[in-house]
Amino acid sequence: MRAERRLRRGDISTDSGRRHASQQIEASIAYIRRIYSDYLSYGGISAFSGRVCEIGPGDNFGLALMALGHGAKNVVAIDRFYSRRDADYQKRLYAQIVEDHHWSHLFDGEIAEETIRGLDYRPGQAAETFFRGANGFDFVISRAVLEHLYDPVGALDDMERSLNPNGMLIHRVDLRDHGMFDGHPPLTFLTVGDGLYRRMTQNSGRPNRVLLPEYRKWLDRSGMDGDIVITRLVGVEREIDPVPWSALDDTLRRKAIEAVNQSRPNLTPRFASLPDEDLAVAGIVLVARASRGTAASGSSRPNEMESNRT
Repeated sequence: MRAERRLRRGDISTDSGRRHASQQIEASIAYIRRIYSDYLSYGGISAFSGRVCEIGPGDNFGLALMALGHGAKNVVAIDRFYSRRDADYQKRLYAQIVEDHHWSHLFDGEIAEETIRGLDYRPGQAAETFFRGANGFDFVISRAVLEHLYDPVGALDDMERSLNPNGMLIHRVDLRDHGMFDGHPPLTFLTVGDGLYRRMTQNSGRPNRVLLPEYRKWLDRSGMDGDIVITRLVGVEREIDPVPWSALDDTLRRKAIEAVNQSRPNLTPRFASLPDEDLAVAGIVLVARASRGTAASGSSRPNEMESNRT
């Protein structure tokens, strides 16, 4: 309710996404480089090119700088909310990246987020609406963002239509509860009924509970050339190297299934109907490429997704 009141006043500021607020400059840069490298690895590419859209940049544009410095022509950064940031810290962060890579040409005068050449920042722009009228992207990327969208599958349809021929979607999705039920079994957030969960989470950016099967269905019907691999498992703290379920370590699979069985008796009917393997997946990477010959045609939105919007 407090979040809704803030939004009605036009206040889109948030402390969410402030990963760099308490880090040293060196740690922030190391993280930015790792995330950039992850994107390249996920997409099987050597660098970004053309026009890139980053969904949910959080409290800095380090990734946009990496993309622009390595050949991207333009980066559009959109975010439903505005992550609060320390302007002085950002300047020092960007200055260090410039010094490390000799990228002073990426700024128009003073080093600041407002002077980054090729960056188009649009706070207050939600992915569910932005891509309905957008086009001409070579890459659309996000990390730990799709799980916060009200309608991620509908947004994926629009992202598909926004791509240039051979354009690519690269999304890392965190399917966990994001700390909503700390101290309880990891699937506790799936034990709450749809109506109550919607009231608990609307306007707050909390997880939408769209799980692996819906992303798999979307990829299958999209007709795009792509894949979904696993990066996290329920009940397993550490991240894992992206792999399909069949390539997972047997010990990790058993541990994840045990965690699922701990919560299964209390799951709502919608989630209780899912197989153990689908419930055991707590993080994925979705990569999909449009046709080489023509821009992606898009897909109609399935009616069954309406009941899953939160």
